[in-house]
Amino acid sequence: MLNILKTEYVSRVLAVLLSATLCFGFSPFVFAMEGETETEIIEDDTTENPTEEPIIEEEKPKVTNGTCGTNLSWEFSAGTLTISGSGEMNNYSDEKSVPWYGIRNEILKLSLPEGLTSVGKAAFYGCKNIVSVKIPNSVTKIGDYAFSNCRGMTMLGFGSRVETIGDSAFSDCYSISSIRLPDSLRKIGKKAFYRCESITTITVPANVTEIGMKTFAYCKNLVSANIQAKITVVPELMFYECKKLSSITLPDTIEDVGEHSFRNCDSLAAVYYNGESVPIDELEEEIGAPVSEGSPSGENTGGVILDNGDGTVTAENTTVTEGEDSTVSATTEITVTTEGEFVESSEPEVSVSISGEKGWEESVGVVEDIIREHGTADDGSERHIDIEIFLQGTETVDVGFIEMIAGKDVTVTITTENGSVWVINGKDINVEELSGNYSFAYVLEAGSAELCEKLGASSCFVLRFLAPAEINAEVMIRIGGSYARRNATLFQDGKEVSKVQSAVVDNEGYAHFYLGSVTEKTEYYIGMDIAGASEEAIVPQNMLAEYGNMEYIEPIRYEITGRTSSWGMGLGQVMSILAVVMVSVIVVVGAVMFFWNRQRLKNGYVPQMDDDE
Repeated sequence: MLNILKTEYVSRVLAVLLSATLCFGFSPFVFAMEGETETEIIEDDTTENPTEEPIIEEEKPKVTNGTCGTNLSWEFSAGTLTISGSGEMNNYSDEKSVPWYGIRNEILKLSLPEGLTSVGKAAFYGCKNIVSVKIPNSVTKIGDYAFSNCRGMTMLGFGSRVETIGDSAFSDCYSISSIRLPDSLRKIGKKAFYRCESITTITVPANVTEIGMKTFAYCKNLVSANIQAKITVVPELMFYECKKLSSITLPDTIEDVGEHSFRNCDSLAAVYYNGESVPIDELEEEIGAPVSEGSPSGENTGGVILDNGDGTVTAENTTVTEGEDSTVSATTEITVTTEGEFVESSEPEVSVSISGEKGWEESVGVVEDIIREHGTADDGSERHIDIEIFLQGTETVDVGFIEMIAGKDVTVTITTENGSVWVINGKDINVEELSGNYSFAYVLEAGSAELCEKLGASSCFVLRFLAPAEINAEVMIRIGGSYARRNATLFQDGKEVSKVQSAVVDNEGYAHFYLGSVTEKTEYYIGMDIAGASEEAIVPQNMLAEYGNMEYIEPIRYEITGRTSSWGMGLGQVMSILAVVMVSVIVVVGAVMFFWNRQRLKNGYVPQMDDDE
């Protein structure tokens, strides 16, 4: 009896030990998971260049550094053009005389220094791949054509001391999402924002005393404008062909309206004027729209009617909600027959521009209302919604916004001021697993020859995230159009360099990596054309058609990177060690129990059918 009691005691101790070992083995894993054609009114409709001559493409030798002012130098590396020093930038007679003309299509990011006092004439004309431009506080003048024809620019931030914006300085910048002009501004040159087709609202500050003609002509998505400038005449052709412009506020000082200032502004329904310099009825006759006293609400809607040529017409409407630090626009389309019978409605195109942390507070509720209103299709099913967010003055995404889209059929594309692009699918978010760490800034630098050799890459980059981001996201690292259709492989450096994921670079030069987490404590590398990468490289959604209309058979896995245990080792290292420990313990415990029971049998123990062991 005593022998049996001892046996049961030892067996229970061994069972407890095994259970404790298994629990201990999994605890670091749990810790890590927590851790249109123009009329004769306008002289031409061609893109201008500083010399008013056709642009002839001719390649110059590629120079990657030099000077651009008495006390200014420049250097180009890994897609970034960095200006250093202080003072005025040189003015250039045409775009071909700019020192970085030969590499203009390779410039993805522009870094301008505090201390710079002017941006030279034509300096960045036609740099079509720059995504974001931030003008330093020290700059007081932006020259003629300085950023004209930068068609890929989505974000533009002005410093607090800009006084002059030159002629055509930002003309034909089709993609700029929003423009907030500084209170310091005094002069806006002619055609300064001509054909900035994506802006939806504009406020001209009170200190402006001079505005050139055609300033906002052909801004086809402009819905509202607030002119606070102390001008007496609305310049000629100022809002020509702004077909969605529905609301405009004029200053009290206005006495006259320039010729064709509001020509073809078909949606203009509300003009606000509180002055006494001109009778309201005369102003209404000149503008061709009702004029009233007061001020507009924070929400305005403008639209156009498009004849589809098949017996149907489409009403395209854009609603803009403007806050102090945010702008939210939603464009929808409703198609009906010419008899007025409903055909279909489209999902909205939502654009959100945020400036600073307060912008999130202003915009989250507005976006939530849009999703609630438009998230159901005509047949009652859930409707997919795409949202574009442009961040200025912050690299961090609001936790409340992430919680709001969790589980919904919503795809959010976030572009930050430093050019970082992240795509988040609401259906891939589990609220219970949210960490609150969503900072999307990174720095990309050219890798050394030694690093490229170590990775087995034809060329390579060093990638550093500036803060942690713990959320399933498609992280788009822009390495340049010269790498399009080639394979990029992401590595992380821990105790040793390990491969994370391979991807095909898209036609715009983005490598799309699907990551579940990144951290500022880990150094990442991108190697190009790694052996074997083509067999496992992920093809981005926007290139599937080029690869024969492929479909993803299985969901893409979001790779966890940069996670460490409390011992300072990478998650993979910890799990490998624990696996060895667990197997060893199980083998030892099993052997002990085997020999113990064998000894019991030798001592005369006879197992019974009702034994618990």
